Amino acid sequence: CVWIPCISAAIGCSCKSKVCYRNSLDLN
Repeated sequence: CVWIPCISAAIGCSCKSKVCYRNSLDLN
């Protein structure tokens, strides 16, 4: 997974704890 600062909610990303989880289904 790629961890990026949660600046704005992007498609396919979930904002939580000021962190954007890219593809939450792909948690490794």
